Amino acid sequence: MVWWEPICKPRAVREDLWVARLSVSTRTANKIAARHRITESEVRDAVVCVAGLEYVWDDDSDRGVRAIVQVKIRDQSTLVVLYPAGDPLGDSYHPGSAYFADL
Repeated sequence: MVWWEPICKPRAVREDLWVARLSVSTRTANKIAARHRITESEVRDAVVCVAGLEYVWDDDSDRGVRAIVQVKIRDQSTLVVLYPAGDPLGDSYHPGSAYFADL
């Protein structure tokens, strides 16, 4: 069940999102921790090698294509923004942000 209104049109064929590798820069990890009090480890645990992630694709005119993923961190609904890393297999991502959602 998706708890937010998709920002973009859903793809014609629903594909599962699989995150095999999450490349987190020090800058992004520090930003998420400082602004949202969520650790890099919590984000990794919530999305890496987790089947059945709930997400929507968003094509932002400034930031590009990204997946907005809904997960639970510390029993709270959390949105994680993931950008494809350009990996040939399509399963590597860079996080843009992670924040607790007031849904």
